[in-house]
Amino acid sequence: MMEPLDAIRSYVLNPDGRGLHLRQLAEVMGDSERSPELAGHRGMQEAKVAAAATVISRFIHLVWGLAGPEEYAPRTYEMLLRLRDRMRGMDDGQTWHYALTHLGRDIRQRLARAARLTIDPELETALVHAFFDDLQDHEYLHDVAETIMDLHWQRWHGPEALEFEQMGPNRNGVTSRGEVEIERHLKRVALESLATYVEQENIARGNIEEPTDPTIVFRDRLDIQAGLGAKDARTWEESARRIADQVERRFGTSAARRQARSARLGWKAVAETSD
Repeated sequence: MMEPLDAIRSYVLNPDGRGLHLRQLAEVMGDSERSPELAGHRGMQEAKVAAAATVISRFIHLVWGLAGPEEYAPRTYEMLLRLRDRMRGMDDGQTWHYALTHLGRDIRQRLARAARLTIDPELETALVHAFFDDLQDHEYLHDVAETIMDLHWQRWHGPEALEFEQMGPNRNGVTSRGEVEIERHLKRVALESLATYVEQENIARGNIEEPTDPTIVFRDRLDIQAGLGAKDARTWEESARRIADQVERRFGTSAARRQARSARLGWKAVAETSD
């Protein structure tokens, strides 16, 4: 586990242009931990920044597993922007420092809460029946799951899979929708990838105590509608497509889901060493 953590930590300390906020975050977290008697001792200050970078790397690995900076750098930046926007009306420098301070404190709290959890390796089983049941309460999940099935077939099994060279080595040709075997496979992919998305997004946003809460999908769909400027059938359908696209791209392969599951099983061990 230490190799991916070391890679993340190295990036946090020496990021490229898209990850400069992570270095800033480490500096603010390190500064908040520095004792007054150590002020002015640059070597000690750098040690504090390095220690903060270790905490940040553990959080990133907790949430995004083996994903690279192309994934976690913009996602953490979005988290900071949301925090900054809470404090509109203040000086830009003050709002940005508020966001960095708040996220740093939140990261430590999330890791501490994760250390107290008993992780169930089959955590997604709490969700799978809800995605395709007949309850009206879960209607907002149904079309997302069905769209994931459509996208996965198009990208990995249908004619477009040949065009994009994504067809696996054991597949001899294009499969047709409606066949029992392919429909069973598509349903399993949709269930597992959507469950993984729900868990990952809940953890990323601080809802560690209830990582199987599917209402995060409903809230995301409403946010997408708001961004599109209307709440109607067209924007509701578009919200399902956008979320399904994100879910399928992130967790549409068994390897991606295994990595996410492995990261979940490592939450407790990782978090216990964060202090």
